[in-house]
Amino acid sequence: MPTLDGRVAVITGAGSGIGRAMATAFVAAGARVLAVDLSAERLAETRAHAGDPEALEPHVADAADEAAIAGMLAAADARFGPIDILCNNAGILDRMAPLDETDNALWHRVVGVNLTGPFLACRAVLPGMLARGRGVIVNTCSIAGLLGGRAGIAYTATKHGLLGLTRSIAATYGDRGIRCNAVSPGSVRTDLAAGVEPSAAGWALRQKGLATRPPQAAAEEIAPVAVFLASDEARYVNGANIVADAGWTAY
Repeated sequence: MPTLDGRVAVITGAGSGIGRAMATAFVAAGARVLAVDLSAERLAETRAHAGDPEALEPHVADAADEAAIAGMLAAADARFGPIDILCNNAGILDRMAPLDETDNALWHRVVGVNLTGPFLACRAVLPGMLARGRGVIVNTCSIAGLLGGRAGIAYTATKHGLLGLTRSIAATYGDRGIRCNAVSPGSVRTDLAAGVEPSAAGWALRQKGLATRPPQAAAEEIAPVAVFLASDEARYVNGANIVADAGWTAY
């Protein structure tokens, strides 16, 4: 099994779903984790799930806010030491809204969390990684970043953009010890869409792809991919996008 013994990781969106599964898996692999989320209550639940609660530090912050991002990185360094791994996992959906149903507010909110936030976090963590000559960034993308009909326009555009961000960082800094990869889940059982009323037009478009959809994954089936990408076992993997969708995009 991949090991992350002694590594320091920051994981955003760690209060539920894939982020919680990642935080738990990273601790199990030996990492010390700063788990970031907007909800202190959800972070307390994540810490309770961790095998070693002392290895997981909850931190309430908005992963789309530049000052909050600086604060979370400083908190990780103060609690555990220099950051070895950044997992940009926080994300929000867009109601499956197509172009003609997407107003400026929805667009900017989704872009802010799903793309600007990871950009700001990557830029903020990079100097320390470059100074030490090593570092790993793992971005949670989506098969919506590969296709056009799995989400609304804002979510789809941000996940395409996050893949571009991933590859640009890998190409630019790979020869300086920085690896940047992505994991793109398919359909996963999380509460990301809980309480959200989808667009009727967007939902109708999504139905076209559901005929070939495999059973939904548990978040715990996605997290090991991130552990592998963050580990030395993946030291020759850079700029890659690992699709974890049980073959959905193969149809």
